[in-house]
Amino acid sequence: MPSYDIVFSFAGEDRKYVEQVADYLRAQSVKVFYDEYEQIHLWGKDLAEHLELVYRRSGQYCVIFISKYYVKKMWTKPERRAALSRALKEQDEYILPARFDETEVPGILPTVAYISLSGKSPIKFGKVILEKLGKHIS
Repeated sequence: MPSYDIVFSFAGEDRKYVEQVADYLRAQSVKVFYDEYEQIHLWGKDLAEHLELVYRRSGQYCVIFISKYYVKKMWTKPERRAALSRALKEQDEYILPARFDETEVPGILPTVAYISLSGKSPIKFGKVILEKLGKHIS
């Protein structure tokens, strides 16, 4: 099982933004779990089982890109549940919410600090993630 600095959970409708963040981070040598990078690795796997392992065990942090689309998607629910399971067990900041809007997401309490993506370019948000990871910005 690969190990990642950061794993992303997002709705397909937000892919364009998320992909730009992932590309920026990858260019900075950050190990990112972004589904498009993993097509060959995921091919043939039982995704329900594999993604549970990814979101519960494989990342240093999990960024959840919250939007009105996120709560309606089939795959975001098990990703979020696995991430929440880890966050509960470790009682440490594992889930890093990033909000496109004010949609409420089950399990993500309103008291959890988040980053607003309103007016924040993907590169600028990528730099915020680099800081959280303690990596130098280039």
